[in-house]
Amino acid sequence: MPTNNWKIKTILVTLYLITFYIEPVWAQNKIKVHVSGTSISRDITPKEALQEAIFEAQKRAYKEVGITEDVSVITTSFENSNGNKVNRYFNEISTIEANAAILVDSVYPEKRSFDEYGNMIIKVEIDATVYKYNKKKDPSLFFQIKGLKDTYYENELISFSFIPSQDGYLKIFSVNGKEAILLYPYKNPISDYLSDRPDVLFRKGVSVEFPIHPAYKPGYSIELSDENKSEIDNLIFVYTKIDVPWIRNKVNLNNILKWIFKIPIDLRVMQIKSIIQKQS
Repeated sequence: MPTNNWKIKTILVTLYLITFYIEPVWAQNKIKVHVSGTSISRDITPKEALQEAIFEAQKRAYKEVGITEDVSVITTSFENSNGNKVNRYFNEISTIEANAAILVDSVYPEKRSFDEYGNMIIKVEIDATVYKYNKKKDPSLFFQIKGLKDTYYENELISFSFIPSQDGYLKIFSVNGKEAILLYPYKNPISDYLSDRPDVLFRKGVSVEFPIHPAYKPGYSIELSDENKSEIDNLIFVYTKIDVPWIRNKVNLNNILKWIFKIPIDLRVMQIKSIIQKQS
């Protein structure tokens, strides 16, 4: 069963996805770049300035490969607190609405200096992969998620409905500061009868209630570690026109983004829903 805060009934297992499958190759360009970005701290913290510098580097990466449209950046922040200790986890999912996406492969140690006004200047270099697509997004491909709240308590069940605009296939990833899992279709490595069907075709306009598997109804429940009073969990919904199996052994945010960005932009749509999980 999923373990990163998501508890299905009372069975605890570790998620291992082992599959032998060759990834499809689509007509798109994957370009490696090394670029830098700069930010001035002024009224923001050094950490925020570092993130801003990374964003600037990402924008420069787009320009390096000939993408000149404005870039929209989605920032997912993971936060866990333990007394006075706060660990913050950042990941930047940068996308461009036109025909490209970017994945930061590595971030080099930042360099700091000060201007004549005492403002800290932060410069950072990154390695990134830019995916250039040959087609545009399909505006008729979208979906609605209903019944999902912003905050859930540890003993509260989570259920929601999913309604797509076209026939297609769904993957739901759950990502927080500690780990990532494939929440749907979930594969139980010990008892296959507790696994979701991996190839369910969702129909246009038909509302589907989650969890789908009868063993997990009426809803997912949350299990928080003892030291955490609250956590942020990010649900990444990816809906595709064709069935693109999850093929990687390890579920982590970097592998999730690689899997998403390899799918042509006209064949997929993505939403990220963040929920706060609290102890009762």
